This record gives sequence, C-alpha cells and structure tokens, in this order.
Amino acid sequence: MNKDEQKAIRDAIMRFYHVGHALYDPALYHQILHPDWKFFLIEDGNLRIVDREEFCEWYHPDNIRPELEWETNIDNIDVTGDLAAVKLSIEHQHIKYIDYLNLMKIEGIWWIVHKLSHEIPK
Repeated sequence: MNKDEQKAIRDAIMRFYHVGHALYDPALYHQILHPDWKFFLIEDGNLRIVDREEFCEWYHPDNIRPELEWETNIDNIDVTGDLAAVKLSIEHQHIKYIDYLNLMKIEGIWWIVHKLSHEIPK
C-alpha cells in the first residue's frame, strides 16, 4: 500500500471535492472530476446518470446556501497502481451522503472518474 498516493488522493479530495461543496465553486470540481466523469444514482427507483457539467450546475455560486456546514470524512482509500477506490461521507445539517469514488491517475493527476452515492436524510 502506497501511503504517498493515499495522502495525495486524500489531499485532492479535501482541497477540490470537499471545498467545492463548501464554497459552491464548480472551478474546484474541474480540478478533480475528469471531463468524462459520471455520477450514478438511484432516483425514484431508477438509475440516473449525471455528467460533470450538470453536477457542477447544482453547485454553481448562484445556488449557494451559506447556512450549510459541510463536513467530509474519508473512511477508506484503496490504491492499486494508477487506480483507487475511496469511500467517504460528506454531509451537512440536513443530509449525509455516502460516496464511493473511483479514481485514476492520469498524467500524474488523480482524477475522480466515477461516483456512486447514497443519501441519508438526518
């Protein structure tokens, strides 16, 4: 297990993914979500696939909710070569999300290429 790669992934997730949520800053998502990134979720019992641009619109500064206090906890990082799987929770006062992220190291950068998420109302 490569501790340096785990640290690089942890740092990138906190710097770009967590802060992207907290500040409603899509530019930060563009630093970690690969252009071909996809988000797979279940909506009304059906599979829904969201691309990066649609996801970024949800967190556009025009939609900012400053009352939300985001917290991210990384539960697990599993690295094999240039691939990684991460399980984390990201939450605010009203909802907790459990995210499963798949990452790939491409040209020296860890990119999130795939996301599954489960929503738990508080």
